[in-house]
Amino acid sequence: MSGELFKVTHTKIEAFRRCRKQYWFGYVSGLVWPAPGDPPAAIVGNGVHRAMQKLCDTGEPKDGWAELDAYLRMPKHAVAGPGTEGWALAFACYERGIEAHRAIVSEARWAELESWAPSKRLGITVRAKADRVDRLGPDRWQVVDWKTGRFDLDDVVDRQLDLVHLIVRTVRKLPRAATVRAVGWNLRTGEQRVRELTRDDARATMEYLGGMAQRMQAETEFLATPGVHCAFCNWRDRCEEAARVESEGLDWLEWDDGVEGLGADGVRGPA
Repeated sequence: MSGELFKVTHTKIEAFRRCRKQYWFGYVSGLVWPAPGDPPAAIVGNGVHRAMQKLCDTGEPKDGWAELDAYLRMPKHAVAGPGTEGWALAFACYERGIEAHRAIVSEARWAELESWAPSKRLGITVRAKADRVDRLGPDRWQVVDWKTGRFDLDDVVDRQLDLVHLIVRTVRKLPRAATVRAVGWNLRTGEQRVRELTRDDARATMEYLGGMAQRMQAETEFLATPGVHCAFCNWRDRCEEAARVESEGLDWLEWDDGVEGLGADGVRGPA
């Protein structure tokens, strides 16, 4: 085993869990990553995150507003530019972000805290970014991940919060007694997903990631898991299974090498 630590990120873990072939494309094949698309939802999310960073930096709502306005007026972001639904949504989210900022009372705060949490014993190093970190008081901290989507998958949010918790503990060298309130805060819906985390939780997260890293490095088949998520995969143009989903839908999963699938009445043969 080489001395280099295996790099772990939330995106990398989720790709492996979602579809082994997507993981192979992105992290094993060595292929150049496709240029990411710029759908309105992604532009809105990026713009709001940039605005919230400026707001956290200075505490002045006007700074975030100016950043969001300039970002959405960029020619390449025209699908979410002035007069669009994306524009209205972005500023509505930012208004809720201002309310959220004012509701957080802390001794100190940091925006976009990004770093690594290494474990030589497990052979991994974990990278994550916390959108906002606050010291609420002695041995009491809060970390926030801002969300702007229509809905959030609770288990995915929990795993992401566990990773940013590791980063906060590592970067700020939190003592054993310190507790961290980790929040997935959706600025579109106003919903908050809250986890109260301790040092023992951080240890458990690191052990889980170490186990996942072993599986990821031992994987040899990299089988595709076709589904609705194929439509959002940046590798879909190079993936046979994704192309099949796009052309045939998922009905083909009911067919097996020339054997007719189940009909609507559950009997083999055409529906």
